[in-house]
This record gives sequence, structure tokens and C-alpha cells, in this order.
Amino acid sequence: MLRMGRQVGGSTLANFLKRRALLPLGRGVVTSASKGIHSFTFNSPGLQWVNYEGTKKRSTDAGTTCREVVISGAHASRPIVSVARDHSTGMLKVRWEGGKEEVYPYVWLKDNCRCPSCYHKVSHSRLTFIEETDLKAEPISVQVVEGGQQVEVVWQDDHHSLYGTEWLHYRGFSEETRQARGSRYRLERKFWGTESLDNFPEASFEEIITDDVALLEWLRLLEVYGFVKLKDAPAETGQVRRLAERIAFIRKTHYGDDFTVQAKPDPSNVAYLNGPLQLHADLPYYEYKPGVQFIHCIKQYEGVGGDSQITDAVHVARQLQKACPEHYRLLTDTLVDWFDIGKDETGEFYKLLRLPVICTDKNGEISRINMSQPVICTDRNGEISRINMSQPQRDSHFSVPPGEVADWYAALVAYYRLLSDPKYCLQFKMTPGTIMTFDNLRIVHGRTGYFSGPGERHVQGCYVDWDEVRSRRRVLETKIDPYRSLYNH
Repeated sequence: MLRMGRQVGGSTLANFLKRRALLPLGRGVVTSASKGIHSFTFNSPGLQWVNYEGTKKRSTDAGTTCREVVISGAHASRPIVSVARDHSTGMLKVRWEGGKEEVYPYVWLKDNCRCPSCYHKVSHSRLTFIEETDLKAEPISVQVVEGGQQVEVVWQDDHHSLYGTEWLHYRGFSEETRQARGSRYRLERKFWGTESLDNFPEASFEEIITDDVALLEWLRLLEVYGFVKLKDAPAETGQVRRLAERIAFIRKTHYGDDFTVQAKPDPSNVAYLNGPLQLHADLPYYEYKPGVQFIHCIKQYEGVGGDSQITDAVHVARQLQKACPEHYRLLTDTLVDWFDIGKDETGEFYKLLRLPVICTDKNGEISRINMSQPVICTDRNGEISRINMSQPQRDSHFSVPPGEVADWYAALVAYYRLLSDPKYCLQFKMTPGTIMTFDNLRIVHGRTGYFSGPGERHVQGCYVDWDEVRSRRRVLETKIDPYRSLYNH
């Protein structure tokens, strides 16, 4: 059972959801013939599910909030009543039964023709050539056909296009529709410190392995909070692989598919020592580093020490920005060399990357090119996208003017002290069978020293990419939600 504390109505949340369809987080659009659709929020405004059982609000024994979702109308099942051309704006105006209206640019409609010569249905792929795009495309006629379920467009070149009601509805350009699609693309993060978490986000390992509803619950919670603790896994090796393969596959690094952390002589990484392991995010020297990490406790040191620590480093960075904008600026503007040199199971390695401690999408430089169709990706919105924090992997090379060094160190120390402040840092001792699952771009983790001999503490870990996690979440939402995905193709 996924937990943010308690049971709901005397049944587990997993069983509760099996009887109901899921609504994507955020503002979604749901189509239903039922007259009442309500959402339940479980100790968080970010986790919502839909109840199709009438119009009365329900209460829960956990004291959680229960509020009605405002549904804009079941447009997927409503016909289109009229379409009109507006050559002055280059838009097609569409009106549904009930009064809802949307406009669609001509050039976009022509680019997205669904006929077999323009679109490959099996792969959901466009077949047209971008350089042949008619930027001045205009329809010579438009009409509603098939009882309002299709719009037929005839273009100037006598090309005929058909667009389905549901297809058009989910691709509307209105602010409301675009926001609804956002929750399927990426779930909104909820930031936390110890003062705002009443309970650890938890889930059952066995339910995740055997139940797709529980798997979806876990993936959504992981994306929203960045950290979920799994319980009751077998205390034996191989469980992180089982978990990763419920999503997709392990992201291999130069430490192998998975890795074992035990105290051992002459280790290739300081994690294999038994002293304190400072708060850090793994693999800061990878340009495209794995986004999700699993750490499974197989054997725990029974004495004092060996406690796990985690902090929402993005939340703390936002607090630093409020408290000391100059420290925040230095940590976002100053490039730092991160490195890892050594030899492990996969052979010798020499990794090197130059990035700030706090990476934001703000500098406007071209970061990558996507050519399918062409898109130049620039970092522009200022959101914190990644935290690089690893004292052992911060290089001694530092390519900044000498007069800026002392101020940067002061900023780094201030940030680390906040990260380790009990107001933000959770500390607990993992028991055998516990698996920490967390966002390696957002969460920093560490461990207190345990000063024991080799073999007295044993954990195993691996990584999975966020691309695969979000992909699996969308696939499950599409299957479990009977009204399909907002990203239907």
C-alpha cells in the first residue's frame, strides 16, 4: 500500500484505486457519462484520484481534504456543431456542442494531416518533409461530417484532410487545454523539508512488483516528491534489478549495472569506506546523469551509526535564494569541475564535467538540437533542473578569477549547512528489506559513519533514467485510465 500516512475508508489505497479510474496530477480533463466526478487529495494537493460514484462529497477517516473537480465538459463524446474559416488570422474556428470553442492554425492543421500519405498510423509518425511545409496553406472548404465526429478540410492543392473530434479536443491551443496536457508531460514537483512531511512517503515493494496500480502510485509519488521509501523487499541481492525492470531497464555506469556498497580495503570510491558519507548527489561528472536511484539495505550495522540522510536540495536552494540571493547567484553562475578517475568492474575511467552546483534553465544558450522536426532547445525559464553536490568529486581545478574564489566558498558552505540542517534533512536507519528510491537530480543523500569492520553493512544500488520512469508512468496511466491519455495519438 502506498502511504502518506493512513488507510482510506477502511481499505487500502491500492484497493481503493482498483475500483476507480486515475486522473493525471494537476488540471486534467476527464470525459465521463456519470454526473458526478470528485477527486480525493491524500495529505497533498498534488495526489488526486477520481471517484465516479455520484455527486456527494465523501469524507475520510484520515482527515484528508476532499474537493470537487471542476470538469469543463466531456468534449471527447460531444460532437462538433460548426467550423468556420478565418483567413484574416489563419485560423480554423471549431465549436463543440455546449458552446466550447477552440481555434487551430491552418499551418499546424496542414502539417498534421492524418491521411495515409502524410501520417504513419502504427508508429504515430509524420511522413511529410519539413522543407515542403506550405506556410500559407488555406482551406478552400471545411465541413463537419459523420454526425459531428469529424472535420473535413479541403486545401488549396486539393489535398483532403480529416480530423477527429477527440483528436482535435486534446490538441486545443487554449490555456486550459495546454495546462491539462502539462500534467501528462511532467508532474508538478512538491518541495519539502522535515517540517512539512508528517510521514515518509512509503510504498510496498511486493505490491509494486505484482500490481500495476501500485506501480503507478509509486511512480507518481516519486516524480512529485522526489523520494519514496519502499518496505518489505527480500533482504537479498537482485531486488533493485527487479524493481528497475518493472519500469524498463537499468542505466549502466562505469560502476556496472548495479553496485554494492560495503566497507572494503583500497576502495575505488569513498562510499566504500565506513566513515561518514557527506550529503551528495551521485555522478555529478555525467553530462546526462541517471535521474533516479535505488538503494536497497540488505544488511545493516547494528551498532550506533550507518543512518541514512536525505534532503530535498532543490527546496533548500529555493530557501537559499530567498535568504541570500548573492550566494544563490554564485552557485548558479560559477562553473565547477567535477571528476571521477579510477578503475572498477567495467575498466578504467576518467570522467570530467563542468557545471555549477545549482543548475538552472536560465542562460539562454543553445543546449541541444532536436531534428525530428527541428527544435533548438534553450534554457530559459529559470527553474532548478539539477543539483551537483559531491565534495569528493569536486575537482581541485577551478577555472575562475582568484578574486571570486573566497565568495564562492562562502556560498557553498552556507548552502551545505542548510542542506544538513535538521529542518530540511531527514535522518533514519534503514532496516534490511528497505529500499530508498529518489530523484538523483534533486535529492542529496548521505550516511553517518559506522566504524565497523568489512561486511557489517551491505547495500546494493542501481540507476534508472527519468525518461524511462515517465514513459512507464504514462503507459500505465493510459491503460488504467479508461478515458485514455491526454496524449493519445
